[in-house]
Amino acid sequence: MDVLIQEQKKPFWRRKWLALPALGIPIAVLIATSSFGNADYVVDRDRVSIAEVQRGQFLVQVRGTGVLTSKNNQVLSTNVEGRVERIEREAGAEVQQGDVLARISNPKLHEQLSETRWELEALRKENHADAVVLRSELAALRADFRAAQSNYELARMKVEAEQTLLERGIASRLNFEQTKLAAQQQKERIDSSNEAVRMMEERLAAMLDAHQARLAKLNNGLSSIQKQVDDLVVRAPIDGIVQQMALKLGQTVTAGTEVGRIAPHDNLVAILDIQDYQAGDVRAGQSVQIDARGTAVPGKVVRIEPTVNNGVVKAEVEILGRLPQDLRANQSIEGVIDVAQRPNALFVARPQLARGRGRSVVFRLDGDTAVRTPVDFGLVSTRHIEVLSGLNAGDRIIVSDSAAWEKHERVYVK
Repeated sequence: MDVLIQEQKKPFWRRKWLALPALGIPIAVLIATSSFGNADYVVDRDRVSIAEVQRGQFLVQVRGTGVLTSKNNQVLSTNVEGRVERIEREAGAEVQQGDVLARISNPKLHEQLSETRWELEALRKENHADAVVLRSELAALRADFRAAQSNYELARMKVEAEQTLLERGIASRLNFEQTKLAAQQQKERIDSSNEAVRMMEERLAAMLDAHQARLAKLNNGLSSIQKQVDDLVVRAPIDGIVQQMALKLGQTVTAGTEVGRIAPHDNLVAILDIQDYQAGDVRAGQSVQIDARGTAVPGKVVRIEPTVNNGVVKAEVEILGRLPQDLRANQSIEGVIDVAQRPNALFVARPQLARGRGRSVVFRLDGDTAVRTPVDFGLVSTRHIEVLSGLNAGDRIIVSDSAAWEKHERVYVK
């Protein structure tokens, strides 16, 4: 048996609600279009930073951080070879002249020092023995010389006596001639003895000079070895602070190996790290205010390094005022460099991606819409940047990071 099934219609109210979602989509689009205008990106106002372009006196300052350092750091090196036995001072330690920094071990040097001392003592005794022998010989020769003088004097007196007797006819001429010849021989013996004494004196003097030269040579060698032994104890040559200790315990060193560096307390300068995009405006001679533990100390830029390392350029600042007495080398400081002053300039807080002396794109607010605007910027200060063209006084721009929408022309700020 066939049963006729009649179609049941849904209630009117249920058919209406099904149609609402379809109607809501175009309505939402219409509302969004009327609210955002022509903007093709939306950003929350709480997520952006906005700054206003100002006109007035613009003080261009560059801020940098850095450390105090000594202009005349002393680099220490070893003068001997050996093994590092002990390190007495590490980096950062304050030292006075003569303080021990490290100790180096070299047993061979101590052996050489002892052997040289023994050699020197043996040479002194040998020289003394040689000198005693020569002085004894010289004394004997001088005795012979004096004996020859005495014999000659006796012979001369005998010649005079016999000559008197000969004149009286008492003595014979033969005896007189023999006595006269004997006197002449005694005189020659005096000359010979005198020559022997002179030669021995010269020999003794030459020997003493040679002994003295050998002693001096050995003494110099001893002094050299002694200095090397003394250099096994590395001492601070000046008062200051150990900037660096390059030695390691147990390290084998040779002559010329760097020990470390010491910075004296005086003659300090400030080394500031300047961001590379600001360093182009820094010049030698510009005034600087150094913040040293809350004390403002004047200074001036004396040197700027020509290279960029890790995005910074180092500038050396001469300290013109008196630093607090408790400041030492390697302590952190801040510095503000006065670069320029513009009496009537447009400036604004520096956008994150803006660079000095170039064109950048910013988003200028026009009501609730931020419009992509090219701007020419000039000098950069610590927080602000000079506006050359593209903006007017009173304009407001987004200065926070806009990388997420930088390719859009208009951004709605809700």
